[in-house]
Amino acid sequence: MMRARIGSALAIAALLGASACSSGDKRSNEETMDTRLRNLSQAGVYVGGVAYSTTLVGIHFEKTGDNQPPFMRMFVSDGLPGGVAEWFEGKAAKDTFSFTSVSGTAKIEGRLDEFHVHGKLTLAGGQPQVFATRPAGDGAGVFEVTVGADSHWAGKSLDGSTLEADQLGPTIDGLVRSARGDMYKFHHNDLTRRLGYAKQGGAPDKYTLIVTRRGTEIVGRGGDVRGGKPSDNIIALDLPASDKPTPGVYYGRVALTTDKMAFDIKDLGSNRKMIRVYVSDGEPEPQGDIEWFTTGANAVTGNTFTMTSASGSAKLDGTVATDGISGNLTLPDQPARKYFAAPAGDGAGIFDVTVQADRTHVGTSEQGGKLELKYADGMVMGKVTAPTGEVLDLLGADLTRSYEYGVDGSQPGTYVAFAAPRARFLIGRNGNVRGGSAGNNIIGLDKKC
Repeated sequence: MMRARIGSALAIAALLGASACSSGDKRSNEETMDTRLRNLSQAGVYVGGVAYSTTLVGIHFEKTGDNQPPFMRMFVSDGLPGGVAEWFEGKAAKDTFSFTSVSGTAKIEGRLDEFHVHGKLTLAGGQPQVFATRPAGDGAGVFEVTVGADSHWAGKSLDGSTLEADQLGPTIDGLVRSARGDMYKFHHNDLTRRLGYAKQGGAPDKYTLIVTRRGTEIVGRGGDVRGGKPSDNIIALDLPASDKPTPGVYYGRVALTTDKMAFDIKDLGSNRKMIRVYVSDGEPEPQGDIEWFTTGANAVTGNTFTMTSASGSAKLDGTVATDGISGNLTLPDQPARKYFAAPAGDGAGIFDVTVQADRTHVGTSEQGGKLELKYADGMVMGKVTAPTGEVLDLLGADLTRSYEYGVDGSQPGTYVAFAAPRARFLIGRNGNVRGGSAGNNIIGLDKKC
């Protein structure tokens, strides 16, 4: 049984710079966004990621006095075997910062804006990579967590939020309780097991973890991370289970890549299925991946399938089981990689989306879900309505802006997109996606930060 504890409250407020508001007839929408972001920022926690990677960035701010630059503690990790685990800390300048990691092998530098802490990360032997974070709150942050021999997890974040969980094989049940007392339960899949990593996660150890808002994603490393000496032990949790999955809808990830995928399976009776699959990473060409698979009129009999994409350049095989779909995906000029897709609800699905002249996003899913989002200054805010009628609020960032992709996302036009549960991601392309000829305009929205 999961054993929850109430953590002590520790309020840490960030001391940051100028407002992201702008003038014009979008003001009321921007003020609403600003209010949401400002409320989240009161925790002094920012979470985001690094462009073209699965690496997360967690930041905690601590005031050092009135009108003084804040003290910053930062953790960067990807939850991959032998992957990234770097700790940084120090006092910012007025509105900038530059730190070397405690290991001495990485550097991070950037700028403090009220709702956007961003800059460049340089890992050992690598080139500078763009990173971007947003106010997180809702139990997000950098946690110190102990995993015992009994697979029970317990720990707290730098702001006093707590985490408790129990692991049973490839799944973990737990909860995050924010420093204010808000509680967010989660039922996660262990990516190290679902995606066949070279090392399984969750071994007994003391871990430093990045937890995104409401415990949606959790990654980190064991050992003395803050001393620059991480162990080989890893944690990588994602694909949280929906309480009420939409029949036939699955959402997944592909091992060791930024690729994500959505399945739509229609039961035709007599053990026959029509399967449609959308794979994309929300990144621009030439790096971006985009493939559509469908059985069309050739229904699959049974629970296994092999498919070629509409473009003719990608292959997919898999098995449908009660707890999800697993198999291998081979994209052009890439090796075959494992994937896992979990049953998904909370508004997840494949959508036809129109981005209007004012960049409002309106869409309908193949399962009857709806979305309506307002766009302003690289952020979107709105709602997704699940096929059940459940309404889910969304506040997200346009990654083409945050990660400085060099293209402008969410341009007016029509798109085929897919949404993760609770619209955590909304990823899509224009053009004839279903015919295998996608365009170059992209939707790449992310609300984890």
